[in-house]
Amino acid sequence: RRIVPGQYLAVDPKGRAVMIGAVEKQKLVYILNRDASARLTISSPLEAHKAHTLVFSVVGVDVGFENPIFACLEIDYEEADQDPTGEAALTTPMTLTFYELDLGLNHVVRKYTESLEEHANMLIAVP
Repeated sequence: RRIVPGQYLAVDPKGRAVMIGAVEKQKLVYILNRDASARLTISSPLEAHKAHTLVFSVVGVDVGFENPIFACLEIDYEEADQDPTGEAALTTPMTLTFYELDLGLNHVVRKYTESLEEHANMLIAVP
């Protein structure tokens, strides 16, 4: 199913968070910690959903000890869905969107979106 998270999995390079995304709309971010006996604990999911969006790829961005950031290759199909001629589908730009997990507030924000000139299929994390 298109809206069930699990198709895409991205981990913060420092191992502090994981993003699980669906093909359409839904993205969930989990914070990973260790308890006193060194067992892994996983937080409740934080939502980073965006309606009318298809996701092509998700990766964790290496930002050192800053808040974890995830990069997503997305396309917004809202205009194309409303256009009966199909012209909007041909001109819809693909975007590179960065989502930041604020560890202090336990909140995910859409930090930055950049329209791409060409279409792409995949993002590759480079250390």
